Amino acid sequence: MDIRESGQKYHDVYLFNSDRPFHHYASGQLILGEEEASKLFELGDAYELLICAGGQYRVSWEQQEQVLKRGSCLLVAPHTRLELVGVEAPVTCYWIQFFPKDSEERVAYQHVADAIRDRYDLGRLANNAILPQYYQIREFNRINTMCLQTLLLIRGNYYTEALPSYAITELMLEITNDFITGLHHLTRANPKATEIIDWLSSHLDADLTVRGLADHFEMNYRYVSRLIKKETGMMASRLILQKKLDIACGLLLKSNLPLKLIADQSYFNDEKYFLRCFKKSSWAKRRPSIGSSTWTTFS
Repeated sequence: MDIRESGQKYHDVYLFNSDRPFHHYASGQLILGEEEASKLFELGDAYELLICAGGQYRVSWEQQEQVLKRGSCLLVAPHTRLELVGVEAPVTCYWIQFFPKDSEERVAYQHVADAIRDRYDLGRLANNAILPQYYQIREFNRINTMCLQTLLLIRGNYYTEALPSYAITELMLEITNDFITGLHHLTRANPKATEIIDWLSSHLDADLTVRGLADHFEMNYRYVSRLIKKETGMMASRLILQKKLDIACGLLLKSNLPLKLIADQSYFNDEKYFLRCFKKSSWAKRRPSIGSSTWTTFS
């Protein structure tokens, strides 16, 4: 499928050489309530990445305008005057300012989309963080957790700026991976697989199984498993588990809820099973960089 045939509006894409980590300049979390519905910013020499984590707000800059909602991000070039206006309060937004240390380039969206079809062309882009000017993140629970982890790490006291810089570089590469995976789906995806995965993401109840998923779509469960494996690289049962863990990790980072409630709200029907799954997950390996005492429970 040609991107231009989709009828959607696409912004340009920035290519930042990622052979060396970006330099972290400043970052934080912005909350707009009804009493303070707008903010004005003037950027200096740094780029700024805005990621909406809740509510909706309108961003205006250089006679352009974009509404951001949960899971959408906007990359803004240096020396830009921004106005943020809350549309649906309260608004929560992560912002990260950074300097790329190596080459940077701005290209048309279609240039990257075309490269997806050609292994050689895609290989030439592989050493870049590929960030659209505007993008709706597909797997936002995972990215949201990484944003929270990154901000917690940045608030720590370190003898070097290298660690925050590596953290934001990793975050941007994760967004790149989400974007490239989305492009792959747009150009090559099996529509039925996309429908199944979208439905799965919205129905992560404790009793969801591969057979239950197959029954809902009146399909053979082995065929559903092969379809999901081909599209995501994961077995269906692993994909269900991963999506639940992403939700749980977000709750661990932004709340002080008891573990039983976190297990319940992330659709695990057994707290001990949740703990076993978490300890085996990639998120558990990030514990040393987290400052919350909640994580000591897992030791």
